[in-house]
Amino acid sequence: MAINVAEEDLITFTELAKALPCRRAGRPVHVSTIHRWRSRGIKGLRLEAVRVGGAWHTSWAAFARFSAELTVLAEKSDVVMPRLSAKQTVNKAGQQLERDGW
Repeated sequence: MAINVAEEDLITFTELAKALPCRRAGRPVHVSTIHRWRSRGIKGLRLEAVRVGGAWHTSWAAFARFSAELTVLAEKSDVVMPRLSAKQTVNKAGQQLERDGW
């Protein structure tokens, strides 16, 4: 989905960064974080953005969609996997190598 500039109010990345709650150690979200969300994304999801003149813009609706999709992914990955001991991990790797013909 893309930002509909005719219907969504655009905000700069700086405005979004300043409006978000503080993160680790009470530090605010840096504008470069917003740029990473747009360019590299998180877990395959990217923040929708448009370039207007010399600045990137997004919308609160786009940020809401981005956050909702991340939440869905996080809930899917919250399944607790049993931890294997070092010996079990080595044995499992050895079995996989044998299956692969090594």
